[in-house]
Amino acid sequence: MTVTCVNCDDFGWVCENHPQRPWDGPRACTCGGAGAPCPACNAAGEGEVPRMPEGFRVEVDKDGWRH
Repeated sequence: MTVTCVNCDDFGWVCENHPQRPWDGPRACTCGGAGAPCPACNAAGEGEVPRMPEGFRVEVDKDGWRH
């Protein structure tokens, strides 16, 4: 498999504190920071949402949506 994005290894998400490191995978940042959309390959335009990670689910309960 050829990786096209060197920031996120094609995962679409990077470490919020270290945007040059993927948020998941073998090279994932281990600092514990939050994930952020990769600015190189997953930047959303105005009114758009970034591509979500595989397996991401929005859960809804009596208090409303949460993720």
